[in-house]
Amino acid sequence: MSRRKQVLIAVGVAGSLLVVGAVVLILAFWDRATPVSAEDVAATLDVPVVEEVPGGYGLYVYETSGFETTDALGGARHDYPDETYLTLRPGGCGTLVRWQALEQRWSEWDFCDDLAVAGWQSFNEWYGVSNHDVWSCGAPVPMAGEPGEVWEAECAKQNGTTAVNRFEVIGFETLEIGGETVETLHIRQTETQTGETDGTGVTDVWMLPGTPLMVRRTDDSTTLTQSRIGPVEHHEEYVLQLTSIVPSG
Repeated sequence: MSRRKQVLIAVGVAGSLLVVGAVVLILAFWDRATPVSAEDVAATLDVPVVEEVPGGYGLYVYETSGFETTDALGGARHDYPDETYLTLRPGGCGTLVRWQALEQRWSEWDFCDDLAVAGWQSFNEWYGVSNHDVWSCGAPVPMAGEPGEVWEAECAKQNGTTAVNRFEVIGFETLEIGGETVETLHIRQTETQTGETDGTGVTDVWMLPGTPLMVRRTDDSTTLTQSRIGPVEHHEEYVLQLTSIVPSG
């Protein structure tokens, strides 16, 4: 091989590496984790009425710590702001409960009047690409019970993934919220996903009895999803602590 040809090949390889590096760099800067304000959340969801009673319709503020990560395209991380928001509004089976962490991250649960969950949705956006999962269950899943009770529920999402959820009522626990003592019902959910997505997660939620309001919630989950670019891992962990059991707007 001639010296000139070797040089041309080397230049071509170097150019390709530079292009790949530039693409990775662009993608890294392209990904966003955009905080939202309480006003933006309330306006976007158009909460039609505010009930100034514990667990009533309206907007709630949570002290928040946590993050989510993905290993796709070299990896990225979204850190959650110190305050995130949750809304309760009429709809679905009775009440729609949506937690908004970022413009790029929210979850919504569909509570029936008996406080069972008919299904839920989750939304993530990475590198400008949205992922919206919709979960449905064969029958509404109870989110209340007596201390010591255990039950299981199977739900599925649109890509064929199945989730088996085990629920355990830990018991009644007292928390201090905004200087006020509040009795809550502590429920632990252990989830195993199989199918196009595999993963596990543990969620602890402290509910305000008789309402679909979460007073406290902790989550730690990891999933691996098959995609066109190969297996993609998503990890999320966070702690939410309500600041007031009465909606602010």
